[in-house]
Amino acid sequence: MDYQKLEEGIEKAPLASRPALERLLLYVSAGPGVSPDYAPYLEGAASYHDFFNAVYTDDAQKGTSVWAGWAALKRKSWIGRFEPDLAVENLRLKGDGLPMQFGTGLFLAPTGSRDNIANLYVFQRGAFNVEAAEFVTSIGGTFSCAGYDFAGIYGVYKYRGSVILEQWEAERAPVPTKKG
Repeated sequence: MDYQKLEEGIEKAPLASRPALERLLLYVSAGPGVSPDYAPYLEGAASYHDFFNAVYTDDAQKGTSVWAGWAALKRKSWIGRFEPDLAVENLRLKGDGLPMQFGTGLFLAPTGSRDNIANLYVFQRGAFNVEAAEFVTSIGGTFSCAGYDFAGIYGVYKYRGSVILEQWEAERAPVPTKKG
């Protein structure tokens, strides 16, 4: 496949996905063709779908905007491609979000899903592609969530039924909440 066929394929894509595909095309373009970094993926592709899937399957690309854009557009399950410091899965929710307790205050972190089951993942700063998730807010101080106590500053993201905390500045690693 050549760059012109890639452009033509994107022009014929469904209207709903065309703006996102055009943005992805800008990411991989250099002048009147594809960037040398992405040329190997274009050589074996028969369609724009094959091209972007090839980029997505390459772990060397999982930190790029192209990878994140394709993951978002195709609703890929990408959490398993990264190594969290902490994963708490299949948490039953009683409300409209994952509760984070701050002393007497409560923050319900949205999960990006209407399901009553959620997951919590904690990553070091830069340990996952933040462009693939939706940033919600940042939180700082001491708080409890999903049976763990946290102390520090975290970015809060949502992604397909999951809350992701990115450790920006941690006073200590999360520790299990003491029962008492």
